[in-house]
Formats: sequence, structure tokens, C-alpha cells
Amino acid sequence: MKKILMILLLAFPLLALDLELKSGYVAAHTEMLMDKTIDPTNNYLNASLTIENNDITTIKGKFWVEMTLFSSDKSDRDKSMYEEIQADKFKFATFTIADVKKAEGEDNYTINGVLDFHGEKKELNANAKITTVDGSLTIDASSMILMSDYGIKMPCMMFMCVRDQVDLLIKATF
Repeated sequence: MKKILMILLLAFPLLALDLELKSGYVAAHTEMLMDKTIDPTNNYLNASLTIENNDITTIKGKFWVEMTLFSSDKSDRDKSMYEEIQADKFKFATFTIADVKKAEGEDNYTINGVLDFHGEKKELNANAKITTVDGSLTIDASSMILMSDYGIKMPCMMFMCVRDQVDLLIKATF
């Protein structure tokens, strides 16, 4: 009996399914006086996620993006952004999921994890709407970071500085 139980326990991780990323992006939003919004987007999201028994709260894995693939409506500003965040030295930002918890409301969840950005690792929580329709799982998540928490000083031009807070929007379909 012990052997059968041990075999079942060892086989349990085999029930986890790899989620295949169909499409995804990360959008960032910040602001600066006289330049209302700064909205770079990276349409090259990568993911390596698993799920057990179609239970959303068992999702594990990570998302990552290459920092030089963010672009906005102003390429000169994008080049400055790459310099400020040292994208040549810190090529990737990676979010590793620690756990997914059900939140109040239909399809609402909190995704807890660690963001590895600019050589710093910090806990990050995201509010997410996670839905499954016709065999596809979609994650729409939002969060916020302070660039100063990651050792980045936002640029200023005289008295106008780019806001330290960056709002993040992530959408991924599997």
C-alpha cells in the first residue's frame, strides 16, 4: 500500500500541464508634465507556465521581456529610456509567480511573485482577471512599480521630471 501511495505522490507533478503562450504584451505607463503620457509597449512577452488540473490557483512559472523591445510613439525617448534602465546591462525583466489567490469577484485573482528588474529582486503583486474560454486561458493583470525601488532615477529636464511610478499592464493568452 505504501508503494502505491508513493507512486501516486511521485506521479502527481505529471498532472501539471504546460501552458503554451499564443500572444501577449506588457504595457507601461508613466507621465511627465508637458508630455502627458509615456506609454511604451513590448509585444514580445515570453512565458513558461504550468497549471494543474485546470485549477487557476495552481499556475506556476514565469514571464519575461527583453527591455530593448519596449517602444512608444517617440523613438528618441525610447533610446533615452534604454540608457536610463541600462538595458544593455540588464537585458531582461522577469516576473516569477509565487502563488495565485482567488480574489473577490468573478474571475478576479491576485498573482504574487518576484520581479527581477535592473539587477534588483522585489516582491510584486498584480490584480488579475483570469478567464478560460473555448480552451484558451487569458490573463489580464495590472500592477505598479516605483523605479526608485529598483535603483533607477527618472530623468528630469529643468523642473519637469518623469514620474517615478510606472503602471504595468500585462495581457497573455494561452
